[in-house]
Amino acid sequence: MSQGRSAFSDAASRAVLDSAPEGILAANREGQIVLVNAQTEELFGYGPGELLTLHFTVLLPQLFREEHKRQVAGYTRAPGLRPGRVGLELRGLRKDGTEVLLEMSLCSVDVQDGPLVCCVLRKIPATKSADHPSREVEQRFCLMVENSHDILTIRDADTRVRYTSPSIHRVLGYRQEEIIGSTGFELIHPEDRSNVETALNEFWKTPGARDSIQYRARHANGSWVSLEVVAYNLLDHPDIRGVVISGRDISQRMQREAEKERTIAELQEAISKLDTLTGLLTICASCKKIHAENGSWQQVESYIRDRSQVEFSHTTCPECSIIWYPDHYQK
Repeated sequence: MSQGRSAFSDAASRAVLDSAPEGILAANREGQIVLVNAQTEELFGYGPGELLTLHFTVLLPQLFREEHKRQVAGYTRAPGLRPGRVGLELRGLRKDGTEVLLEMSLCSVDVQDGPLVCCVLRKIPATKSADHPSREVEQRFCLMVENSHDILTIRDADTRVRYTSPSIHRVLGYRQEEIIGSTGFELIHPEDRSNVETALNEFWKTPGARDSIQYRARHANGSWVSLEVVAYNLLDHPDIRGVVISGRDISQRMQREAEKERTIAELQEAISKLDTLTGLLTICASCKKIHAENGSWQQVESYIRDRSQVEFSHTTCPECSIIWYPDHYQK
């Protein structure tokens, strides 16, 4: 009887999953998909059973995978303590490489084999996504960009600046409208320009690539600012179609490093001028002259003075004073 009830329960659960109007997906602690319904497979363009045992990140565009990995890891670490999240918006990646805008509800469940993260997925119609964008996400992103100390720039395929953040004025002294539409190559220091242009030309040919470079750029006041930039080639991304570049002012760091190198060089130069006497010296037992390398006999003072930065002054020690000046020596 219990076996029959179990079979009925499994069949009923499967029927509920497949009849649900939303996509339903569950992933284990390792991120492997362990359960999907037919709506999920249809939503992402996969055949029956194709998604099982795959990692859930195959359903996410490359740009968003790391963030969602961290979210899922947080849910599986303490499933009993994490409340569900409803109405999250994200982009999904279909099997054919196209993207779909989704609304996701997320919760965690404890089962016998360990915690699971369960997702309920709904496709957001194109009209809704166009009329009602995620204002909270947009506002948060805008605040981060506009108040960042780094310069965020997006360049088109022809390398011209499509967008630059307000921090361009704080770091380099230019207004946004002065930079947008230009390549900005004329601002690069003449000694750095060739290397930068060569690196960028190669970088532009590789969508998805990420790289960094350092160079000097001319400030509006004529001075030079050392920048470290990190570039991410998203020319193939349907929403960005550009190269995203984050630039940071490292002038103070470069100055500290230059001062450090200068100090090291000065110390090395001082050490190189300091001769150190080593080895075996032959000295006369009577007059204490030293037998030099050229065969001559030299006074101790002249021998040492010629081979180091030492100067001599003379006096008499107490023992010699007693021997040579007994009448004048006082204890």
